[in-house]
Amino acid sequence: MGPPRGGGTREGDGRMQMPIEERDARYQRVRDMMDREGFDVLLIAGKGHGWTGRGFFRYFTDFHLWGHDGLILFPRTGEPMLTLTSGGVAAKISQRGWIEDARGDWDVAPGIIAELRRRGLHAACVGLVGRGMILPVGVHDRLREGLPGCEFGDADRAMEKVRAKKSAAELDAISGLWRVATDAMELFIDGLRPGRTQLQLSAPPVSYLHERGIRDYLIFWDGEIPGNNQVELTGTIRYHMEICGPSGHWCEITVLPTYGTVDEMAKRRMEAELDAYARVRARAVPGTTMNTLVDVYEDVLREWGFAIDPSPGHHYDMHGQGLDWIEWPNRAPNDPERFDTPLGAGMYINYHPSRVLLPEAPATGINDGMVITENGGRRIFPAWDMRYRYMV
Repeated sequence: MGPPRGGGTREGDGRMQMPIEERDARYQRVRDMMDREGFDVLLIAGKGHGWTGRGFFRYFTDFHLWGHDGLILFPRTGEPMLTLTSGGVAAKISQRGWIEDARGDWDVAPGIIAELRRRGLHAACVGLVGRGMILPVGVHDRLREGLPGCEFGDADRAMEKVRAKKSAAELDAISGLWRVATDAMELFIDGLRPGRTQLQLSAPPVSYLHERGIRDYLIFWDGEIPGNNQVELTGTIRYHMEICGPSGHWCEITVLPTYGTVDEMAKRRMEAELDAYARVRARAVPGTTMNTLVDVYEDVLREWGFAIDPSPGHHYDMHGQGLDWIEWPNRAPNDPERFDTPLGAGMYINYHPSRVLLPEAPATGINDGMVITENGGRRIFPAWDMRYRYMV
């Protein structure tokens, strides 16, 4: 397989192409996993859904799948191929270069079945990736019916573990994304003027993101989608963005411009949360579980004199993040099956716990990214200040 057409890393067309060495390293890590798990071939499902559907596809193709369904055939030896429900988009993937054999078909199963038979893999051990949340039931059934000699296994967790450890190139891309995100937030702060609507105030940072090849983003203004209502510059504004960069990686960031004084209990909670995060990072070494880190967080809040509402919530305290908004491993209070796996060096964790506290104090909205290292959690962009921004 040759290098991507055009080669190297490029920006300016809204795409940042990862180096060809990154492709080779990813493929080798996957094949090492296949050797351990006993898979002859992987079938990787993809869907143009920003939450969980396209990260696996991006990992193997370095292509931003904004729509359509697809399947990648990735053998232990030989070249991969894929089918996608759009011939036009399949052609664009092949031009990208990581998988040059990309075919279009409204039904993605027949081409994969035929190719497995052509390669003599009609009785192979097949690992299905995306079976839990991405692979359509009908496609799954057609694969089993068309390949009765194959043994099918679930490869979701095995692939999640491969993706969880970020390469140097990935961490560099995430760090660069944070630089763009923080610059966008500074533009938002600079643009705050009386008499403007939420949408008008969001325009400068959004324009800046587009100019730098940002593919997708979400904006929340005090927890709501921005609208045409005029903004009163009083109290604290919580402005939050979730951003997908040109490399396909995600980050989440919040800024808190504040007019006037801040309630003493709110100040106390902010300092308690920052203290908790520092102590969480100190414990965020390989072998520690998400559960342990949340115990540290809650213990620190209690030390600061807060009681914690014991009712479980749905909000993730922290989770892996990379080519999907939320990646394995995840941790939420009411999700006991998904957070007790030991963390490993090189994992990138998005940290944003939220609790209802007594005495009552507004949530800080802290969002930050850290990399698990032997020396603890390293902030991916330590220059970013998460405290209140006092406006004059």
